Amino acid sequence: MIGLLMNPLFRFRLTCLLAVCGTAVSSMSCASRLPPGVLDGCFEVASRLDRAWTALQDARAAGCAPDCYGVERCDGMRREIKRLAQTCPSHPPALFANAILAYDARNLAQAQQWLDTLLAMPAPNPDAAALRARIAIEEGNLPFALRFLARQIRISGDHAGLREVYASTLFLDHSYEDAGQQLEVAGKLGAPPFRILFHRALVLESQRRLDEAAALYKEALVANPGWPPAVSRLRAIESVR
Repeated sequence: MIGLLMNPLFRFRLTCLLAVCGTAVSSMSCASRLPPGVLDGCFEVASRLDRAWTALQDARAAGCAPDCYGVERCDGMRREIKRLAQTCPSHPPALFANAILAYDARNLAQAQQWLDTLLAMPAPNPDAAALRARIAIEEGNLPFALRFLARQIRISGDHAGLREVYASTLFLDHSYEDAGQQLEVAGKLGAPPFRILFHRALVLESQRRLDEAAALYKEALVANPGWPPAVSRLRAIESVR
């Protein structure tokens, strides 16, 4: 089996966090409605969070150091995002943004605390659930991840990302047929085709069906030319033929 931490199916690093989860943060900010009685400053939390999050992404794009947390500008944006969550603890996007940043800093315990607070709220949050499951997988708690995701799928079964994470967990559990079914559903729900092809190829590769896996990696590269994970796996297969 491909090593968990080296396998892009199971990793949730910064590129994904800022591109995919960043979109989730922005969309939740726009959609959130704060309850009456919160501090006056909280009424601007959505726009302040959007500005801080966008500025952080822009700093990354401009070449901010890879761990940019020691860079003064980036560190200031991180503090602002954390301050927003502390000041407005009922604002889900602020909590989720802090969970993402804690995860990226590899502070899994802190990320889990933010997520558990968020998931204890009445409204379902499949993006937060997906990240919580990934943390459980990285910590080696596969039984919890399977139970947790099965429950979350019953709540938010139409969320493509949640289905993908569930597929990866089933894959680790050697439940290849079930993993394939979840990938099929994720594709129908709008998951990027190149990623679904790649994940299906990983399943085939783990079953030593190398020719079929190679064909799907090539299809993924047609859909997303030059995508490094697919290029890497295809080269690995070709090196042992």
